[in-house]
Amino acid sequence: MKKTILLILISLIFSSCATLLNSRTEGLTIVTNEPSKIQIEKDTIHSKSTQHYVAVERSKDSLEISAFTESKRKTINVKSSNSFAYWLNLYPSTAWTGFLIDKNNPKRYTYPKIIYIDLNQNGNNYLKYKPLDTVYSKYNNILKITPLKTLGVMNSGLEISYEKKFSNYFTTQFTATYLFPVNVWDVNHDFKPNIKGFQLAIEEKFYFKRSAPIGPYISLEFNYLKNQYHDIWHFETDDIYPDTSYNYTNYSDTFGIKKQTFSLNFKLGYQIVRQRFSIDLYAGLGIRYKDVVHFDRIKPEDKMEIPRHPNFFYITNKNGQYWTISIPLNIRIGWTF
Repeated sequence: MKKTILLILISLIFSSCATLLNSRTEGLTIVTNEPSKIQIEKDTIHSKSTQHYVAVERSKDSLEISAFTESKRKTINVKSSNSFAYWLNLYPSTAWTGFLIDKNNPKRYTYPKIIYIDLNQNGNNYLKYKPLDTVYSKYNNILKITPLKTLGVMNSGLEISYEKKFSNYFTTQFTATYLFPVNVWDVNHDFKPNIKGFQLAIEEKFYFKRSAPIGPYISLEFNYLKNQYHDIWHFETDDIYPDTSYNYTNYSDTFGIKKQTFSLNFKLGYQIVRQRFSIDLYAGLGIRYKDVVHFDRIKPEDKMEIPRHPNFFYITNKNGQYWTISIPLNIRIGWTF
């Protein structure tokens, strides 16, 4: 009986995520539009700066922050909210008992990590992000290239993107790629695939912090590729058992491939702008519909020999119409204007 009670108590204690994961205090970065002193509740930071890092105690109560200079003063009340650790109690294995334990614990709460105060604006308004510097506010366009695209094993080419800002939240990006006839890895090889094709994409981006085109974002991208090239592969008869000469059925063939792909990708990214230069890092996951047709085959009825181990070229050259996954991952660099 004692062991059962002990196990129940341990289960309850370790099911309270905020109590376990959150510290009593948390760090905040307070940014102002001009060098200022900061007062938090009754504590004053006398050093003048546009950026202050402070540690505050977690609480359900609003946090009173004042920023002031010799001639200006602005006071705001920053509301608290439930932390991510608190919502981890939704995990069903604990029957949500963590919510009961964390209910009255101040560790369940959190404040915005960044608080921006503009002393020139009246009222209690503030931002949860550092806005784009004034010098960049007039730049709503970014022209980009993707350097690593030129080094791709498949579909290498010259890629150019144009991103247009439409609001503080949203931008739209258009991408066009000219595919190289030969990728850099095959330049010195005797066999040339003679690639002909292009790739087009349109992407809608949502910036979390109303800071477009800077900062973290999520996006939805539609991508279309069309190309034609030649390759070499081993083939075999579809059913070797009725064929008494099956030992001689495997053969190598140089053949043509016509391909179309339609991809829908969900992406996470982060864009940095410094001195009008931009760096856009992203990764994602999506679905892709492939329409692959072989031509100039010796025996069109035969099938591609399946490799013993996962093979990228087999997967990308397999004929037919089918669905697969897409994993976009790259870095773009650009110029704002």
